[in-house]
Amino acid sequence: MPKITTTSVEMTCLQGLADLVRIEGPWLKPIAGGDPEEAAVILRLLLAHITTMSKRLLGAMVLDRLDVETDAVERASLRQGDTHLQSDPAA
Repeated sequence: MPKITTTSVEMTCLQGLADLVRIEGPWLKPIAGGDPEEAAVILRLLLAHITTMSKRLLGAMVLDRLDVETDAVERASLRQGDTHLQSDPAA
């Protein structure tokens, strides 16, 4: 049975979305209030969140790439071991 995995990129995206859902209500009130300074602060906070999520996403992409490469090396090692066992004259 194949194992079900969630990649680091997927988890990072889900965490970012959960953060936005959690803070959506408090951020909408000042924006809807009409005060330009409050709206500017909220937009700066949103841009900071986007910047942070971008950095976290790049890190997650690196981790996923390393996982893929590690899996490929392990599979190649297993294949080489299988062919070595098949060509063993004692077998």
